[in-house]
Formats: sequence, structure tokens, C-alpha cells
Amino acid sequence: MTPETCHLQKWRPFEGFVGMALCVLLALPGCHRDNLPAAAAAGGLGAHTPPAAALPAGYVLPTLDTIESGAYHPLSRPLFLHVNKRAFARPEVAAFLRYYLNEGQALLAEVGSIRLTESKLAEVRAILDRELAQTPATEKLAGTIKIDGSSTVYPISQAVAEEFMTRHPGVKITVASSGTGGGFKKFTVGDTDINDSSRPIDAKEVAACEQNGIAYIELTIGIDGITVIVNSRNDWCQGLTVEQLKALWEPNSKIKTWKDLNPAWDDAEIKLYGPDPDSGTFDYFTEVIIGQAKKIRRDFNASADDNVLIVGVEGDRYALGYLGFAYYSARQEKLKALAIKD
Repeated sequence: MTPETCHLQKWRPFEGFVGMALCVLLALPGCHRDNLPAAAAAGGLGAHTPPAAALPAGYVLPTLDTIESGAYHPLSRPLFLHVNKRAFARPEVAAFLRYYLNEGQALLAEVGSIRLTESKLAEVRAILDRELAQTPATEKLAGTIKIDGSSTVYPISQAVAEEFMTRHPGVKITVASSGTGGGFKKFTVGDTDINDSSRPIDAKEVAACEQNGIAYIELTIGIDGITVIVNSRNDWCQGLTVEQLKALWEPNSKIKTWKDLNPAWDDAEIKLYGPDPDSGTFDYFTEVIIGQAKKIRRDFNASADDNVLIVGVEGDRYALGYLGFAYYSARQEKLKALAIKD
């Protein structure tokens, strides 16, 4: 497979080297089946360990299978589109959403996300069909569709948008990535048609929609697994418990070094990388790991750009971060995913 034959090359999150890496990964059988070594160690998994099949009870690696089945708990999560109902009157929006839930589903695996089950997909399509019942169909589509929001959903929406615009050159779709919360700030005042979301809309955002007369629907479009990543040269840590993650990331954490997590590990400072507070990944991770959304230690490197997080972890043997599975999937040769025990 070459850059010319891999249509992922045009999707901005996977440009250049990253796009080529993803192309190669997708061409390999079992590319999402990590064979990460692992075994029990005090407070977590240690080095010098057997294959992933022998992971101690409860430790689960993020893969397409474990995320889809929910075994990768509690970090498997649904992904959403929130759509302004006013946009449903426009044939180009109606056609795009139908395309997203039909042909677009095939693109999810290509960007490292998981498609819905057929029963769930049928349920979501029925919701959409009811909303679009009065929208006239037209063969020649034209117009502009504005999308913003989650960096996790961004690769999916960008891929679907590129394919849709190829079929319908009269339609221009802009896809931005301000984070779920950043996108909702625009969506709730009517500046965008669709918000990509890696979490459900929250109470404050619902209130803002009501105040500004924005009626919307929520469409589930796929599944993701938040992936805890370390540098590929990290040969001592193969997995963490939820309790360890909480101790590491909670406000005023006393965990400074790897040795603080496990006495057998290196006495080296852990350099932390994570999404910024506008991110739905940030909200979801803090809620399920720490127990309260948006509560976290302050001394970590935060960015709305997942590629910045990747570069940070790739460049430091003692780094640790978390992000959507798609971004890890595209850089498996440079990063290592940790198994998680709930």
C-alpha cells in the first residue's frame, strides 16, 4: 500500500508519517491485537512477563475487541454527534447525516474507532429518520455544513466529510477540533450545525441551548476506548489499576515518580500529558477514574491537540498520558498502551 493508494493520507490527523504508519498498520493482519508482555507485580504489572494472553485476571489491554465488548472497562465510551434541529431542513445536512450512519460506518475501523452493533445502528437510524421525515430529497446538493468539537470524533467526521464532498462537490463541510466542550460553546449559540462529542451534553450546555432556542438531537455514532500510553522504551510498567490511575491523577496527588506507584519501578519523575479541560476525553477520564469530572492535578502538560500529547510521550522514556484509541492506533510503533484493571 502506498501513500497514493491510501485515502487516509488526506485526513489531517494522520498526515505524512502518521498517515503512512496507519496505512501500514491497516494492511497487517491483527494490527490491533497487541502482544504486550505482562505479569503481576506489586501494585501493578511488571517487566519480564509472559504474552498478553497470560495477563493476570482483571487486566485488559485496549483493542478493537475489548473496547467493543466493554471488557476494557471503565474506559470504553460511546461517541456522539449533537445536531441542531434547524439544520434538518437543509437537504445537504440530511444527506450527510444519512451518509454518516450508512457508508460512513465503514470508515470507523480505518481511523481506530469501533462501529456500532447492527441493533444499535438500527436504533440510531430510526431516530434520524423520524427527524428527517419532512426534509425534501434532492439529487444536486449544495451548501455549507459547519462541524466542531471532539478531537476523538474529529478523524471520523473528517473522513466522512472528505468522502461525502467527493460525491457531492457542491457541498462544503468544515470540520474543526476545539474539543467537546469548546465545540459546545459554539453549538449552544448556533454557530455550528453539528458538534462532535466524546461525552453526552452536560446540564450547563443543555441550559445554554434552551436559553438560545437551540433544539438538538443526540446521535450515537461509534465507540472509543481512552488509552493510557507510555513511551515504547518503558520496560517496567505493563499495566495499572484504576486505583493507581486515580492516585496518579487526582488533585494534590503525592505521586511524583514511578517508584511512588510501585517500589520495584524506577525512581524517575513521571512526566504527565493529557487533554485540556475543554476536551470530552478529559471530562470522561476524570469522572470515571477520579470520581468527579474536571477534578485533576494541575502539574501536567495539557493540550487540545492529541498529536502534541503523542509527541510529548514519544520523546520521554518516563512519560505517561491518555488519549483516544485512534491516535494511539496510528502510532503503535512509537507508543505502548497499558493494560488497565478495573
